[in-house]
Amino acid sequence: MTEREIFLEQLQVCRSKNGWFTSMAAAIKGLTQKQADWKSNGEMNSVHETVRHLDFYNRRYLNRFLGQDVPAFEGDNDDTFEPLDGAEGTWAEALEAYDATMESWIDAVEQAEDGILEKWAGDLTHLTMHNAYHIGQIVFIRKQQGSWDKKYGVS
Repeated sequence: MTEREIFLEQLQVCRSKNGWFTSMAAAIKGLTQKQADWKSNGEMNSVHETVRHLDFYNRRYLNRFLGQDVPAFEGDNDDTFEPLDGAEGTWAEALEAYDATMESWIDAVEQAEDGILEKWAGDLTHLTMHNAYHIGQIVFIRKQQGSWDKKYGVS
């Protein structure tokens, strides 16, 4: 496999293609707004918050990858789980944003020059690992709340 093929495979597995772990599409399948906003306690993040967090970082890194200016972020990591514009947004909107960002990542990697991919190899690896980590958390949260169906990829 080429470097490009590896990164495309990793991005697709995170987005919608089950592999060694459940994809985001499978991890959130059938989840309602109420279930997505559920927390087992005040210290935990909800699935909805986790998806917003992932989209925040995925978009920032995508914009950097594309050579776009990325404004300095004034908050801390905890702030990335909350809506930055003050509007809660719906679960459907968060999912749509995450999926669109991941689709844009796939398009960008498909079109990138080899030298850019080589330069970004470490960041792309960390980005997909970050997604996989939080997808695992989402499955765990769903298991805690009793909304997980193992037919989606993890028993």
